[in-house]
Amino acid sequence: MQTNGYARRVRFGRFELNSEAGELRRDGRPVRIQPQPLRVLALLVQRAGEVVSREELRQQIWDAATFVEFDQGLNYCIRQIRLALNDDAGNPAFIETLKKRGYRFTAAVEAVDTPVVAGPVDPLNAVAHEPPPATQPRSSLAGIYGGVALVLALIVGGLILTRSAVPARGSVAYHQLTSFSDTAFDAALSPDGRMLAFIVGSDVSFPPAGEIYTMMLPDGEPIQRTHDSVLKYGVAFSPDGSQITYTAVLPGRGWTIAELPVLGGESRVFLSNAAGLSWLDAHHLLFSEIKTGLHMGLVTATDRRENQRDIYLPQHERGMAHYSTASPDRKWVLIVEMGPTGAWQRCRLAPFDGRSAGSAIGPDGACRSAAWSPDGQWMYFTATVEGASHLWRQRFPSGAVEQITSGPAQESGVVVSPDGRSIITSLGIAESGVWMHTARGDRVLSAEGYASQLSYSPDGRRLFYLERRAINDTARELWVSDLDSGKSEPVIQGFSIISYDVSPDGRRIVFAAVPSSGPTEIWIASRERDAAPQRLTAAGEDFPFFGPGDALLYRKSQEHQNYLFIMNPDGSGARQLRSDPMLQFKGMSPDRRWALVVVTVNEVPTTAVVAVPVDGSADVRRICPAECLATWSPDGSWFYVKPFLQPMPGMAVAIRVQTPGSMPRLPSSGVQSVDDAATLPGSQIVDVTHYDPSHDGTSIALGPAIGAFAYARTVSHRNLFRVQLP
Repeated sequence: MQTNGYARRVRFGRFELNSEAGELRRDGRPVRIQPQPLRVLALLVQRAGEVVSREELRQQIWDAATFVEFDQGLNYCIRQIRLALNDDAGNPAFIETLKKRGYRFTAAVEAVDTPVVAGPVDPLNAVAHEPPPATQPRSSLAGIYGGVALVLALIVGGLILTRSAVPARGSVAYHQLTSFSDTAFDAALSPDGRMLAFIVGSDVSFPPAGEIYTMMLPDGEPIQRTHDSVLKYGVAFSPDGSQITYTAVLPGRGWTIAELPVLGGESRVFLSNAAGLSWLDAHHLLFSEIKTGLHMGLVTATDRRENQRDIYLPQHERGMAHYSTASPDRKWVLIVEMGPTGAWQRCRLAPFDGRSAGSAIGPDGACRSAAWSPDGQWMYFTATVEGASHLWRQRFPSGAVEQITSGPAQESGVVVSPDGRSIITSLGIAESGVWMHTARGDRVLSAEGYASQLSYSPDGRRLFYLERRAINDTARELWVSDLDSGKSEPVIQGFSIISYDVSPDGRRIVFAAVPSSGPTEIWIASRERDAAPQRLTAAGEDFPFFGPGDALLYRKSQEHQNYLFIMNPDGSGARQLRSDPMLQFKGMSPDRRWALVVVTVNEVPTTAVVAVPVDGSADVRRICPAECLATWSPDGSWFYVKPFLQPMPGMAVAIRVQTPGSMPRLPSSGVQSVDDAATLPGSQIVDVTHYDPSHDGTSIALGPAIGAFAYARTVSHRNLFRVQLP
């Protein structure tokens, strides 16, 4: 069992490494890890307890020809090893980083002479990677994440294995391109089809979070190209393949197009107030820009932003045309857009000359990406229909819509190969649950379904949240968990709820729901379910909240703008509360005197979250620019702010409120960053970096005690695949 004095198969912790076979196993089950990181791990394990310098690693593992890329390559390998071993760089159990010296494998290693029992192999990732045990107890979360990995193995693995054979007529075949523990998404192909650029991180919200990678096809090693933690999307190659462009959401600048040299170098700003860029030719661009507030339209211009011309602007001021791609003959454009409520709409086909707004195209669902075939005869989409996101196609201009893929594993993103015979997409599944975080650690409240929009009851003893019970379930039910007993139960079922609010006494629920057909409706229901829910409106109103007395406040669209309205609890007496328009309605203060809304401002960023008095007075107070989490603790004694566009997007600040439930004292310009608010008397910083991937607070509820909160953690595992078209 020895080779050159070293055991070919060794054990450390729950892992076994067979360096000869090139296998890493955990509890007998294979762990997916790429060859280069595995070779680095084998060398570190062989030298366990010793410091292995970066130069030694380069000499023994890297070819001299790749010296220029060595630093990035080694950093990538160490990161992949830590992901495979569930190791925490800040508190390592296996690999210690010694600054300016190298690395040391610190765990005890022993030779293994007994055969390893084979376990099932998941083509995506055979074993789920548990979060660090300091924050995710093995007794609760580890089992859940392991269950997610098993689901991935059975669902995605089975899907790939059955479709990788010679496809029958009308079927598709999959070929895996990447093997990340995180999610790989938002791919782009170089003009010659030889290089792939993409983002690795989390895309559970928009804009997504992650870093840009490149890899040579068909099987090159991925190289991380950015290290800035900036929110980004819309990766594209310039026509000559020398530059990678992408949309970055920058603090103090908002939507920005950045460019990154393919041959190496730092990112730099290419266009300000621009998003979703695609290239028409070497000097002409197609991109989106903010007109006012969140109103984002599609334009074309030169690479110097000369000869700019509008192509499409959504009717509603909340509409946002985020992505676009022109047909090969440059006569038409496919547009991916958000509508009046901020939800993704059907894709749109519009004339490139801007003579009309065009019309909806593709499947009847939320469209997230679109592309053309090289000959312009087909349009391809990924869209969510009946709760599941899959690939679709439609013959230009108005052929029948055809579904290409199906099943539990879902696709996101669509890139058509230069020969038109295949599509690159991100494939996988996600699982979500609800957890509590306190000074004593984390515990599971609910491990079922897909949770969002968490909120505490006014007394802080219960937690409410919306939940989809299955991956393809369109209904979102309202559930509640008792924080003392841990018992969870449904509150409102049979609706697809998009927002809700609990009355101050905790006895009533007002909510907005999407019916099977028609516009959004507002309903009111009893918390104890002692009476049937009552419908109050049915004309597209949404985001209802309990106001002063028995009144209800809500958002309503009029003449392509959103306004704040008020009505009686039985739906009567509806009237416009304020004459000035708003974009979004975020919530109410506990004393019900202030409404938190998003409004348009004449600056960059072009929106701000403000508190407007319900009595109609002019005492409007700015909370923060752009989007942010802004909410009170359940007892109203703390006001939490987490700015979206700031250097530390994972940090929130808790500000002491002198009169519980009222507005706190804030800087006149609002909280631009956590540093601004940290200077206020009695304020405290709360780190929620790893608990709120939604950026705007929809997946986290900050609790009655500083540092205590509930959160919905989505476990997403998706990688890039090439789908051979039928």
